[in-house]
Amino acid sequence: PPLPWKFDAEGLKGKQVPPAWINAFLKLQPNEVDGTTAFKSSPGKGRPSANIWLGPSDMSELAPKGYTVQADVYLKEQKRKLASLGVTVNRYDLILKGNSSKLAIQSWAPHKRMAKEVKFRADPDTWYTMKLKVDIKDGQAVVKGKAWPRDKPEPEEWTIEATDPHANTEGSPGIYLYRLADGYIDNIIVSEDK
Repeated sequence: PPLPWKFDAEGLKGKQVPPAWINAFLKLQPNEVDGTTAFKSSPGKGRPSANIWLGPSDMSELAPKGYTVQADVYLKEQKRKLASLGVTVNRYDLILKGNSSKLAIQSWAPHKRMAKEVKFRADPDTWYTMKLKVDIKDGQAVVKGKAWPRDKPEPEEWTIEATDPHANTEGSPGIYLYRLADGYIDNIIVSEDK
């Protein structure tokens, strides 16, 4: 379908996830939190990290000028640990690292060529909105990320920016999970850049 895509967990039950999502089954489940239904990510057996893919790896027909991913995230503290949650555009992740109080941009994890972090305190039991956009020009990528408390207006300035001299020119929109404790993600939007 044409962009924008909007996903939330309202109306889903049990272990349901949107049918087109890849690698989401049992990693995300609809669950009640803070008066709403959101996708819950919990620690479990195996690796704590996971990437959930929301669409095709080549988005050029759907979004010729690129695309932006936005989502709301909520961290629960368990055993003095917080999860890390994020969004993905063109194989770049914007990650809210709960345990280390950082906001990070990194390239695709299996081949992490570039990474940048800034301090960003994420309090447990608080909703934050995250937004990631990638501008590609002359083979370079300028990766821009924002995070802010959901109940506040979106800031004009980007919270973090990084440049990759060897741009990833394609990649699926996605969600990044590092499940050290329960985390929730909701109101996911994939929109075309203008």
